[in-house]
Amino acid sequence: MTFPNTAPDRRAELKARYRQAILDAADSLIRERGKPQFSVDELAERAGVSRRTVFNHFSSLDDVIMTTCTRVLSATVDEFRAATASNPAGDSSRVALFEEITTAIRAMDLPPVVSYLAGVLGAAGDEGRSPHGLGDVFTRATEQLAAEIADRAGAIDEFEVAILVSSVMNGVSVVSGRWLALTGGSLDTASRQVWLELLDRLIGSIRTGYAPTDPQEGI
Repeated sequence: MTFPNTAPDRRAELKARYRQAILDAADSLIRERGKPQFSVDELAERAGVSRRTVFNHFSSLDDVIMTTCTRVLSATVDEFRAATASNPAGDSSRVALFEEITTAIRAMDLPPVVSYLAGVLGAAGDEGRSPHGLGDVFTRATEQLAAEIADRAGAIDEFEVAILVSSVMNGVSVVSGRWLALTGGSLDTASRQVWLELLDRLIGSIRTGYAPTDPQEGI
């Protein structure tokens, strides 16, 4: 009688558990201190792992912080995935896909996430680590999202899906930067209205494109 080799599965499970513990510890320290002010040794102690284990999973402390930020955004993007997956696939056109994506984006409560990320990423730069912006975090999330939507929207070319998703998500990144500049990341009623107005402008711009509306304009 032969028995299945479960050792690789156990190693993978342990590896995933360590990675999760490190990210949970980083998030906990950031929320406790209001910014990413901690050392690798502090992170390892909070996660219950060795310093070496941290570097087995991440290239640097900066990488831990960026991955933590991406995970925070991904938790919100999960709402996006659920919203688009629960909707019918429409007529399998790019127009229908655009409407599904933008409807889901409107339903997401992104201002608190953007405010949190801006605080963390700004603090990371202040601490002398590599300067990152919201665009870096959105890029990481966009790559995963584009692949998932391409699988669901099988009738649409994968390249077209990637362009559409990246246009919307990169646009949301631009909206985030503009919103932070106008509101300082506050979360009152007025600032949320600014967010909605900027989002409307983004969606309108992508929907209409930049082709001339008057045939004479293109002459």
